[in-house]
This record gives sequence, C-alpha cells and structure tokens, in this order.
Amino acid sequence: MVANRAAFVVLSMMVLLMGAGDAGAEPVDHYGFMVDRRASYDECVACHDGSVAKAAVYCLQDCSFRTPHSILRRYPPPGREAAYRPVESLREAGIELAGEMVVCISCHNLGNPPPYHLAVDNSASRLCLACHIQ
Repeated sequence: MVANRAAFVVLSMMVLLMGAGDAGAEPVDHYGFMVDRRASYDECVACHDGSVAKAAVYCLQDCSFRTPHSILRRYPPPGREAAYRPVESLREAGIELAGEMVVCISCHNLGNPPPYHLAVDNSASRLCLACHIQ
C-alpha cells in the first residue's frame, strides 16, 4: 500500500506539473492528495481502481439505469434528446461535460463536501433530474 501511495503522489505531481499551464486545471486537496478538480476519467480511475482508493464501479457500454457510473457517454444520447435537459441547463445546475461526454466530473465535484463530492445535492433525485427529464 505504501508503494501505491508513493506512486500516486508522483503521478499526482506529474499531472499537476504537466497541467500547470492549463487554464482549466484546478488543484484541490482530495484526501491528502493534490488532484485536478477537472481530472479526466483516466486520472480518476488511476486511484479509484482499488489500488489507492475505493474502486469505482463504472460502465462504458450497454449501460442501464441499474449500472452505476455510466461514463464516456455522449450527452444527450443520440436519438433520445427529448428525454434529456438542454446542455445549458446542466451548466446552470453545476453539471460539467467533457466536450459532449458524461464523465466523472459530470456528477462529482471535488470542491464539494465528502463523502461523494456530488456536483448537485441528490435529495429528491436532484442530481439525476438535472439531466433526465423523468
């Protein structure tokens, strides 16, 4: 575990240094590690694969509402636009997309409190309803 933590610290420092000129980078303290609040899916999974942090169960294809963490999905899904809110309303709610894709930071904002750092409080399914019309 100590080797994994040391490797992560080195990786985190490299990511921050490489992104130092990136105007979109926002370093935040995440359980003792400095990470980019707008980290990519790959950066999140580098730790949330169970090696350093709790493994995140995610789905990359053939996802359903029963599949947690559907990521790298186009928003809105092609042919289903009527079932989803406009992109502008997502931004107003605090939901971020990476290009036109749903990624980790779409639902999680490391600037928000633990345990899940949700981008939108999910009481009364507010997080879900920020994107889904029903």
